[in-house]
Amino acid sequence: MIRAPFLSLVIIFTPVTLAMAWNRGYFNPLDAVLTFIGVLCLHASANTFNNYFDYKSGIDVITIPTPFSGGSKVLSNKELKPKSALKLASGLLAIGATIGIYFSFIRFEFTSYGWVIATLLLISAISIYFYSTKFASWGLGELFVGLNFGPLLSMGVYYVQARTISLEPILIGTVLGILTAGVLYINEFPDYDADKSKGRYHLIVRMGKDKATKGFKVLMFSAYALIILGVISQVIPFTTLIGLATLPFAIKASKILNKNYDSPVALTPGMASTIMCTLLTGVTLTIAYLISGFYL
Repeated sequence: MIRAPFLSLVIIFTPVTLAMAWNRGYFNPLDAVLTFIGVLCLHASANTFNNYFDYKSGIDVITIPTPFSGGSKVLSNKELKPKSALKLASGLLAIGATIGIYFSFIRFEFTSYGWVIATLLLISAISIYFYSTKFASWGLGELFVGLNFGPLLSMGVYYVQARTISLEPILIGTVLGILTAGVLYINEFPDYDADKSKGRYHLIVRMGKDKATKGFKVLMFSAYALIILGVISQVIPFTTLIGLATLPFAIKASKILNKNYDSPVALTPGMASTIMCTLLTGVTLTIAYLISGFYL
């Protein structure tokens, strides 16, 4: 229901920004733990809301599941009541929001710091609730997923630690957000017919599968271009070039998608490669900041 395997994204992405803040001389362990719990609850809430609304719309009933797409069949298989799923999603959102409110109005005592966190939290909460019902159908789902897993997440985590906003967490967050959007993007190909029949006109439906394969290449490789640009402009340390080590996964995924966008089974290795690319980029960037902090 909460799609636990996909929670690994925030489990890996949050430490990237924490390592970045530590590298810049900012680190509060308690704030880091609370941030991690809040982010995890918000992500689990988003997944559960998505399952609930997909079930209510009928999409989950007609999708053919793969290891990485097709949604959860918990509700359609009657393993859990829809009302229970809605309560779970709302409860998780409440926990995440409570932690955000704590940082906004108690930890930072109504200062300008607090209002920054509150604004980021509000944007995320709106995105979580309206993703399945509005944004995905408007062709904005990939954008909001990229924002929430990217610059919004990185800005929030960094701000809690450093009490300031800089270009560095925005750039690194954008890299990770782009790759996360790529995971959603390629996972939408097997659900094309089901989504289209139920009015979910995401980018794959709007562009068509053939054009969308080209869009995937642009999306994935732009993340690596940002890393190079960030190093050249000295916004991020040169050690972050370690992140380029995951480029072969993006190339592999792109080749598989180009040949198999109409075959969910044959596309599965491509979806797996995209997820590995995204997760390992998070790992390598964390290592890059630790190396920078310890040795440079």
